[in-house]
Amino acid sequence: MTADVKTCINCGKPLADRTEEEERTGLTGSRSTGECDTYRVWFCVNPDCVMYRTDLYKEQIVDE
Repeated sequence: MTADVKTCINCGKPLADRTEEEERTGLTGSRSTGECDTYRVWFCVNPDCVMYRTDLYKEQIVDE
């Protein structure tokens, strides 16, 4: 398994990532299913960059 190193679109430095959960809402029936979608969010950690702490990529983590 190879890990893709994501870099900032502005400064080119490697990005850091964090995990976020978003509640999934149903379209019919109850408003909430009580289930969450999990995402990995990549952001710039270079304090000299204009994109510092800006979320640049978001990818869904699929539970199998």
